[in-house]
Amino acid sequence: MITSLPVPNLQNERSPVDDSRVGWQSPAQIVVLGMHRSGTSAVTRVLNLMGCWAGPEDAFPPADEANPTGYWEHREVWTLDETVLRILGSTWCQTNGFDLGRLDEESRARFAARARGFAAEMDRSGPWVIKDPRLCLLFPLWRQILERPVCILVHRDPLPVARSLESRDGLPVLHGIALWELYNREALAATRGLPRILVSYRDLLGAPMATARRLHAQMLPFAGGRLHLPDERELSAFVQPPLDHHPPDPDLERGYLNLSQSELLRTFATGAALDLDPVPPLSAGARDLLASSILAESAALRSRLGKDLHRADGWIAEMDGIIDAIFASRSWTLGDSLARGFRKLLGRKPEPSAGERRRHLMDAVRRWRERR
Repeated sequence: MITSLPVPNLQNERSPVDDSRVGWQSPAQIVVLGMHRSGTSAVTRVLNLMGCWAGPEDAFPPADEANPTGYWEHREVWTLDETVLRILGSTWCQTNGFDLGRLDEESRARFAARARGFAAEMDRSGPWVIKDPRLCLLFPLWRQILERPVCILVHRDPLPVARSLESRDGLPVLHGIALWELYNREALAATRGLPRILVSYRDLLGAPMATARRLHAQMLPFAGGRLHLPDERELSAFVQPPLDHHPPDPDLERGYLNLSQSELLRTFATGAALDLDPVPPLSAGARDLLASSILAESAALRSRLGKDLHRADGWIAEMDGIIDAIFASRSWTLGDSLARGFRKLLGRKPEPSAGERRRHLMDAVRRWRERR
């Protein structure tokens, strides 16, 4: 299992920048928004390769099997967002009753003070970027404290997103699609009136350099000459199509999406999503799915069970290895032969040996694993 991967070429030795010399009071504050498993980490890394400050290396969680190139979620941003969700009694995947309007004034003030301090520190290093899928739900709070926000909306087809969530978190596919709709509608509504750029995860994987060039050109009005095109070899090494374990399947996807979701997907594909004014509300089907506490509890139980089963598999494999070593030892072989000899002398009925019983047990374990 991959527990940690080094992140190359992080710009973590940046010195404070005097932006008054380049014609603006504050640098571009770039916010990457998108549903979980939609490629927001990859796009953030591309922006970092262009020269956007993302934070020091130790500010990010380590890479793992679910995201081998890193998550790129600054711990301070993640902590602020998680705190608000917890106060509201929600999580990133259990959003029933989520309403920022219910956040009390004291909590809003604490959030604003801490977020302003974070933004001021990031401003010292020139153009900077943050990402966290939770920003789709919480961007109205961030919008109030950012002075020069530029929003990058990353989109990916809903079925691959839902399949990835099913694999990683045990969420049912329809629940994942409902979350995809919620996050994207909230992000579109919360960013209206601000500079916005759409980025397709499918385009980034299929044509990394062309997508980077397009993003760079679109960013120039907001970051001036402070950004540069990333090195093509470095970009290709980072953005790799094999990382897409759940490629799109449009024919299959049509069977999962309701009309509202299909239309939302179409607007992202054509770019018309940025013209939605107002943004249509969440579809009734998605709203009902996300309101189902049974569905949320089932997903949480499946996730915990999956982790427990994975741990149990490890224990079984380790124990099997220990037993195998015991059976192969000279003392075990000699002792087993003597025991069989004594039973024969005493006229007792032969019994299955420990080795045979172990083989039967491991065959049963193998069949159980295949049925899972």
